[in-house]
Amino acid sequence: MRMTRRHLRLCLAALWLLDGALQCQPSMFTRNFSQSILAPASRGLPSALAAPLHLLAAVVAAHPVLTNTGAALIQIALGAGLLTRRFTRLALGASIAWASMVWMAGEGFGGVATGATMLVGAPGAALLYAVLAVVAWPSPSREGERPSWWALPAWSSLWLVGAGLQLVAGNDSSMSLTMALRSAGASSPRWIARIDQGLAATHLPRWTPAVVIALDVLVAMWALVPGWTRQVSLGLGSAFALAQWLVFQGLGDLTSGQSTDPNCGPLIVLLAWATLGAAPRRRRVSVDVGSLPTSVASGASGAGLTVLEVSSGSR
Repeated sequence: MRMTRRHLRLCLAALWLLDGALQCQPSMFTRNFSQSILAPASRGLPSALAAPLHLLAAVVAAHPVLTNTGAALIQIALGAGLLTRRFTRLALGASIAWASMVWMAGEGFGGVATGATMLVGAPGAALLYAVLAVVAWPSPSREGERPSWWALPAWSSLWLVGAGLQLVAGNDSSMSLTMALRSAGASSPRWIARIDQGLAATHLPRWTPAVVIALDVLVAMWALVPGWTRQVSLGLGSAFALAQWLVFQGLGDLTSGQSTDPNCGPLIVLLAWATLGAAPRRRRVSVDVGSLPTSVASGASGAGLTVLEVSSGSR
């Protein structure tokens, strides 16, 4: 079954409602939310970017119940709004705005500026929320039920960014992967921690990061080729994203009591599903009716310019 924009909006609604429920966990109504989640997000950022995040963390620490209640209600309202047809555009616009703010303040720009990789959740779940909201935006066109064609460049860009982040100094060694596994094992459920510890103890080969980078690039490039090659990209990327979600992201640490979202794995799979059913890009082409054969131009009232829409590629 191909995904429609309505399906995508319903999935986003479910995710926002889940985030709202996670925001209602007891620890979120204490200073722990500010100290354990907001404050660490600013570490390693340039002072110009870190200063407003420090201020926000201080405000939340001073009024944890009030600010957290507001955040929970906003996310629940976004989910409820996306379930209706009447408030679809308003809910999507608010989703983009709220997700962008969370990406900057709550995720520290997705960790991109501090050396995080796609394995551990960069470029940030909140950014993917915003991207999916754009892809799900209602369209008046004939193919308006299909997700926006923007899903395809978003998918390829995501994996190219992943490859670039893995190439950054410090992330291009097997030791960096081992350290990421140990860090993930420290906060993951026990059965996932055992997997992480087992992988960390295997002494990963030096070429392991090169394999990760090559896989990211292949997923990005194959998606640009229509047909079965694109389907391979979407399937391979989804499987890799779920593996990252399990091993490096601990299934979003949903049982830790401090998780605010499911992390990137499910969102990447959702983007893959949207890309599979996305409408092809359409471009407008000007045609001089006067230069066409009489039989073709007979319906026109004299020579002039007619604008036609043509698909830029087949699915």
